[in-house]
Amino acid sequence: MSQQQVPVAEYVRMSTEDQRYSIPHQQAVIRQYAAEHGFSVCRTYADPGKSGVLIKQREALGELLQDVVAGRANYKAILVYDVSRWGRFQNPDEAAHYDFICARAGIPVHYCAEQFSNDGSMQSTLMKAIKRTMAGEFSRELGVKVVDALKRLVSQGYHAGANAPYGLSRMLISPSGRKKGILKPGERKNLKTDKVVLIAGKKQEIQCVRRIFFMCANEKMNCVQIAQELNERHLKYRNKPWTADRVFQILRRPQYLGLNVWGRRTQRLHARSSLRPKSEWVTSKAPFKPIVDQTTFDRAQRVLAGHRIRYTNDALLGALKRILGRKNRLTSNIIEDRRAAGRSGVYRRRFGSLLRAYELIGFKAPSSSYAMSDHTRKSRAAYKAILREIQHLFPTQVRILSSENRQKEFVEIDGHLRVSVIVCGKRSRPDKCGQFPWLLRIHPRDRQNIALICTLDSRWTHVLSYYLLPPVQDSIGQSHAFHNMSDAWLSSGRKLKHLNDLLDEVQTLRLSKPLLSRVFHS
Repeated sequence: MSQQQVPVAEYVRMSTEDQRYSIPHQQAVIRQYAAEHGFSVCRTYADPGKSGVLIKQREALGELLQDVVAGRANYKAILVYDVSRWGRFQNPDEAAHYDFICARAGIPVHYCAEQFSNDGSMQSTLMKAIKRTMAGEFSRELGVKVVDALKRLVSQGYHAGANAPYGLSRMLISPSGRKKGILKPGERKNLKTDKVVLIAGKKQEIQCVRRIFFMCANEKMNCVQIAQELNERHLKYRNKPWTADRVFQILRRPQYLGLNVWGRRTQRLHARSSLRPKSEWVTSKAPFKPIVDQTTFDRAQRVLAGHRIRYTNDALLGALKRILGRKNRLTSNIIEDRRAAGRSGVYRRRFGSLLRAYELIGFKAPSSSYAMSDHTRKSRAAYKAILREIQHLFPTQVRILSSENRQKEFVEIDGHLRVSVIVCGKRSRPDKCGQFPWLLRIHPRDRQNIALICTLDSRWTHVLSYYLLPPVQDSIGQSHAFHNMSDAWLSSGRKLKHLNDLLDEVQTLRLSKPLLSRVFHS
C-alpha cells in the first residue's frame, strides 16, 4: 500500500507568536487530507513567524519555488492548509502566479481545508480568486484596526513605541494605574492588559538633551559641531560616541516637550516608509514635565531648517575630494568625523558602496579594504545560510526574530530562549606572530543570549565547527582572537557535531546553567 502512495510536500506558515499552535493544526489537517487521497508527505517547508503579505521575507516559500522551477522537487504535489496560508498578497494575481509556476512544473497545489478542488475548473478558478482577494483584504482590515487601536492608546496618554528616546524611560503601568517598574532597553511587557508610559530618564541624559537644544537654538551650532562638542566633553550617547545623526534625531523629537507622539511615519503592509503630515500625527500629554520649553524647541527647528541641504552627487563627491586632500586617505571613520556633506551611509546609498565612491574621485583604496568588503559579504551570506538551515531543521520549535533596526537576527527556541548566531572568520592579515587567527566580534545585543559560535574556513565560505556557549556577558571583550579550536574560552562551551543537535544541546546547557532559565526574550 505504501508503494502506491504519491510523495508530496507540505507548506505551512504562521504570522505571529500568538499562532504558535497554528502550524501543528495545519499539519494535522494536511496529514489527514494526505491519508484520504493516497499521499505521503516527504518534505516540509515552514515559515513560522512570517507575514503572508510579502514573499521576500518567506524563505521557505522561496526555497519551495526554487526547488520546483529547478526540477529538484522529489514530490508530485504541494499541500497547503488553505489559500490564506499560501499568502495574503495585496495583489491576488501574485498568489495566482506562484500557484501557476508550480502547476506548470507538473506539481499542483492542493488547499486541504478549502471546500473546492484546485482542478482548474471554472468554479475552482472563481473560488480561488475570491479567496485570494479576501485573504489580502483581511490583512488590510487588520492593519486598519491595529492603527486605530494605537491611536486610541496614544490619545489616552500611553506610549505606543519601542524603546524610549534618549533622556526618557518607559514605566510599566498595571490596569489599575499602579507603577510596576521601569522597562530596560529591549524589554517588553508580558501582560496585554498592562500599559507603558514615558517618564523622565536619567538626570545626566536630561541635562545633555537641554545642552543640545541650547547649543542649537542659542549658539546656532549645527549637528556636526554639537556632536564634536559633546565628544570633546567625553559625554556618551548610551555608551556610544555622539554623531550628527543622533543629535539631529534628538532635536527633531517633540517628546521633549512633554508629549506622546505617534504616527510621524507610516509603512502600511510593508510598503516604503514615508513621512506623514503633522496634522495627522497623534499627540497627547505625557505624565512628565517638559525637558525643553516650546520657545527653545521652535527656535531649534528654525536653525535646523536653515542648515538642511540636499546634496547632489557632485557635491558629495566634491566633499569627498576635499577630505582626501586634507587627510591623504579615506575611511568610513574619517568621513563620519569630517562629515562635510553627509555621513558614510549617504555615500553607500547614493553610489552603492564606499569603494565605488572612492573610485569615482580617483582614490585607490588599499587592497585590504576590498578584502574586508568581500569578507563582509561572504560572512553575511554564511550567516544567512546558517539561519535558514536552523529554520529548516526545526520549523515548529524555532523562530527567526529581527532586532529593532533589522540589522541583527536572533534564534528564538520554544518561544522564550534566545540564541545569537555569531560567525567567526579568519583574518586576511597575519598577526605579530605571522599567523592568521580567527577573529570573533561580539555585538552588545548578543551578550545576554546563548551564543552559537560558527567558525569559517580560510575562504569564508564553509562552516568548520559549531560551539554552543552560555551568555557571553562580560567574559570577553568586544573582540577575541584565537589560533586553533583548543582555545580555552571556546572549548568551555559544547561542540556540536551538526546543527541537528542544536535543540538538545541548548536544553542540556540550560539544565547545567541555572542562569539560562532566566534568559527570556525581550
